[in-house]
Amino acid sequence: MAKQAGAENHEYANQKGIFSGFVLLSDKSWDKGKFKQDLEADWDIHPDYDEGDGSDREGGDHCDALIIDYGSQRLAIGYLDMPVPGGEAEQNASFNYTWKDAVEVTKTHQAQIIVTVLGEHADVKMDGELFVKVTASLCKQPNAIGVYANGVVYQPEFYFAMKEFIEQDMYPLLGLVWFGVLRAEHGFHVYTIGMNSFGMDEMEILGTAEDPNVVKDFLMNIAGYCIDGDVILHDGETIGLSETQRCRISRSPGVCVEGMTLKIDYNE
Repeated sequence: MAKQAGAENHEYANQKGIFSGFVLLSDKSWDKGKFKQDLEADWDIHPDYDEGDGSDREGGDHCDALIIDYGSQRLAIGYLDMPVPGGEAEQNASFNYTWKDAVEVTKTHQAQIIVTVLGEHADVKMDGELFVKVTASLCKQPNAIGVYANGVVYQPEFYFAMKEFIEQDMYPLLGLVWFGVLRAEHGFHVYTIGMNSFGMDEMEILGTAEDPNVVKDFLMNIAGYCIDGDVILHDGETIGLSETQRCRISRSPGVCVEGMTLKIDYNE
């Protein structure tokens, strides 16, 4: 793999380090005290809290805000006693091919907890890891039924698995980047959602006739390599997982996702 260390994709510089998601709740309640206990017990994190007053917004919606300062990192949590509007969560739940009941379960959510890492820390990987840690602890709320993030809805158990990754000193990439698979006219499209939060282009492999699970593993390795080494890939370069593999990269408007994406020609 050719490495472009320290490079910057200016198109996504304003998104770098900003990670956000929605913990979906089956009823209109959340236990702030339990969350604080879980966060400290799960991760030995003892942050400073700046708490909102749980006041009603215009229109009658009840909200409750919590700012977490942990070292030089800052994260905002907002409880809102209404579903994600416009059926957006339900629509995106349909893309989770690993959870057959995703749409039906998501339809039942009545409230949400919005989680946002504000991107003020110099180490984007640490920002992402903090998002996963806080989200995993929020998933211990007894009424948590899903997490809407990276353009899809995950099971709460998925973030418990990310906790195991971190405890084994592995980076929780799968909690920060979704590796989607869509059936195409000829084969499958495989794509990412979440690379923008690392200041990078999303990636797509289009119309592959190969086993989509094999292609997805390949794309996971490429994405992990870029994030681990702060590598920015460019139009016209090649990349591969071996000395002989040379997959050409092109950059153009996305097919599976919005914005510009890197197309990796896996069939070369």
